[in-house]
Amino acid sequence: MHNIFTNKILQRYLAREWFRTFLPSFVCFEFLIFLGFAIQLLHKGLDIVALRALIPHLFIQASPYSIPSALLTATAMTYGRMSADHEIVAIQASGIHIHKIITPILVIGVVFSIITLALSAEILPRSCFKIILLQERAINNVLAGRLASFQKKIDLYPYQIYIGSVEDNVNKDIAVIEYANDCVTDVILAEEGTIKMDESENKILLTLYRGEFIKPNYKKLGEIPRVGVFNETTFEISLKEKKRESSTKYLTVFQLLKCNSEINEALSDIAKTPSNSKKDNDALARELGKYKQDIGGISRKREKLTTELKRSNENLARQKSKIEGLENECKIAKNYILVANENLIQVKRESKSGASTEDLNTKIMQIKETIEKEKQRIYSIEKNIAAARKIQSDEMENIDSLTRALSEINAQREALLNISSDVETDLNIANKEELIRKNDISIHKRLSQALSCITFVIIGIPLGIKLRSGHLMIGFGASFMVILFLYYPLVVTGIVLAENNLMPVAPAIWGANIILFAGGMFIFRKLYTT
Repeated sequence: MHNIFTNKILQRYLAREWFRTFLPSFVCFEFLIFLGFAIQLLHKGLDIVALRALIPHLFIQASPYSIPSALLTATAMTYGRMSADHEIVAIQASGIHIHKIITPILVIGVVFSIITLALSAEILPRSCFKIILLQERAINNVLAGRLASFQKKIDLYPYQIYIGSVEDNVNKDIAVIEYANDCVTDVILAEEGTIKMDESENKILLTLYRGEFIKPNYKKLGEIPRVGVFNETTFEISLKEKKRESSTKYLTVFQLLKCNSEINEALSDIAKTPSNSKKDNDALARELGKYKQDIGGISRKREKLTTELKRSNENLARQKSKIEGLENECKIAKNYILVANENLIQVKRESKSGASTEDLNTKIMQIKETIEKEKQRIYSIEKNIAAARKIQSDEMENIDSLTRALSEINAQREALLNISSDVETDLNIANKEELIRKNDISIHKRLSQALSCITFVIIGIPLGIKLRSGHLMIGFGASFMVILFLYYPLVVTGIVLAENNLMPVAPAIWGANIILFAGGMFIFRKLYTT
């Protein structure tokens, strides 16, 4: 009973001493990290008024980083002071096992891990989403009552260009909005302007006339301060800027898990194993672009051959119709000759019966002339028929050649379409797998960041005992050494390895925790086996 009472007193003493160090350490780290975030936003163009609205969210974003750091500092300083004052030796000499003075702080580490997990997994994403709402509010503040509607929107991150109307190829009522992270930092309004593409420099030249520079006010909805006015201004927008990507930081852990589940369901619907699984997304995208370019070239050839084939078929039909018409004319001419010969025979009979010789000779001459004309006509028609048949024969050969070429082109196009479809499926699978990996990295990063509290407690206890000092500067210095020169370099290395697909996500992201945990346990063993 006495031991139980002693243990409770000792554990309350340890917790009290630990919290006396933790609270100022937490405040210091929270302020330093908050200050870093604030300077970063100010450097990117955010003004003080906008920053004031973001202060609560910046403190929330700093908490998952400051809590583990403060845990390490408080643990190292608490056990360092106890070691320096020989309290640990006295406790061991009184027969109390070492785990009695370790367990309470480990429990505190677990509690703070749960708190940090709640912050990283649920509260922090919602805070980031609130910042997006501030961005939308800034746009509404700036544009409300200025432009009634937009006909066009051009997204060139970090700019968005809104065009109210287009009259005679001139853009009217233009709004240019610039972003820094998730906030609107600058807005330009102009009555009209022109947008030109400079392909050689891969940039866009935006010339605006009669406008004003303004700043969004995140605090007061009714105030829109004017920074300056202009009659004409021109600035460049580089097309080499990285496009804005959808970020996982706005999704909670449960939303990320649900997203991965939906992606896995979509992948299960694709009944195909990727044949190019060793190729990355960029290589697959380039390959798909090449195949689509080849398909485009073949499609143009196919269209040209189809047009020529259609023209040849139309010409063949025309020649066939022409031949039929000429043959009919030839038949008519032959009938004329037949009738003329019959008339000639009749006239000759009449001449034998004693009719007027002069009239009969005239008729005979006319009939013979008619027969000769019709013979000439038949000869000309037969020449035209022969020419038409020659053209018809040439067109049939051309059609046969075009049909074979078109058949080959269609076969090549079909083959390229099949290959392109396979590559597109591979790229689709690779993109989905990359998104799953990206979500997994975010999930494991948040979990490992939360459980780093336990890791820092594990390494902080033997570190403090080894330091044998409870001085604030020594505690901060040791914590900074571990965090800045050991833990975060390992974390960044793991994230890079995971993002570049050089290591599986779990060991890459959890590597820093595992290494520090193993180091802490090794120091523990050295302390209590010597």
